[in-house]
Amino acid sequence: MPAARAFSTVTLVNGSTGDPVLYLDYPGADNALLFDGGENAGLTPAQLGDLEAVFVTHHHVDHFIGLDRIVRANMDRDKVLHVFGPADTIRKVYDRITAYDYPFFPFQKIVVRVTELLPGVRRTAVLECTKKFPRPEVEEQPWGGPVCYENADLTVEAVPVDHTVPCLAFALAEKSGYHPDPARIAAGALKPGRWVGEVLRLLRAGADPATRLEIDGGSFAVGKLAGLYFAESPGARVAYVVDTLWSEAVRPGLVKLARGAWRLYCDSFYAAAQLKQAQKYKHMVAPQAGELARLAKVEQLVLIHFATRYAGAYQALVDEAAAVFPRVSAEIG
Repeated sequence: MPAARAFSTVTLVNGSTGDPVLYLDYPGADNALLFDGGENAGLTPAQLGDLEAVFVTHHHVDHFIGLDRIVRANMDRDKVLHVFGPADTIRKVYDRITAYDYPFFPFQKIVVRVTELLPGVRRTAVLECTKKFPRPEVEEQPWGGPVCYENADLTVEAVPVDHTVPCLAFALAEKSGYHPDPARIAAGALKPGRWVGEVLRLLRAGADPATRLEIDGGSFAVGKLAGLYFAESPGARVAYVVDTLWSEAVRPGLVKLARGAWRLYCDSFYAAAQLKQAQKYKHMVAPQAGELARLAKVEQLVLIHFATRYAGAYQALVDEAAAVFPRVSAEIG
């Protein structure tokens, strides 16, 4: 049986034909995740302000140009925003943030924690608004991969891929146990709020089901709330792969990263007829995305990052992948 998933929103912001940007959110908390920092005008400032972490695959403009909107949406918040990326991410994020002048109001307390993931090592720097973003000190720690980020609900894994610049692929893996059930919460009488996180904390701590919480003027037993709005689940997995050559060097790591995923979002920049171009510019062709999905035994494959040369004929890419892996789709405008 497919694993239930806890995230309430999973949005391919620009569909399969624009900049690849994937937004995932959970009900009742400021803990959204964003995979890639490309054009994100399809997300509201409130959605961007809900971000807990951003995972940048590489620094080509179509994967990084949206960083300014992300920073602006979070500038007035008192929070830590995590940013992960490949080599040189610290310098590039620092340069982008400090390219602007700020009034530095007292309520602007954003901290941007930037981590570069390199073979065998992770490099981290903290950019602090209250200190007027001085050049940060960089700390290095050994990193054996693949987990690069973890919170109470999930882990995020990263593996290097083979592109024209340093580049990463990512996968989100929810932890087993209690999770908010997005469908039940959407249909329920209580609106999502901070009570979701409090109930989740109590359930995971093994609290007495009779424990009561005050929510919106009412009193509710934790056990009753658990039955109405939560579910126990092994958790779902989502893999995100863009801009890589489908080579012997990266194939084992990508298959392991995507293994058993509920959904694999995968680069399909070229059709099979353009294999030579794909090899030159280090992208995948549609049948190779299908092969990755088949080898990893994923539930669903979503093709992304179609080249504009196929405008009006995108379905041909879907058909090529479907010949290898039938459970494939694309979000075409």
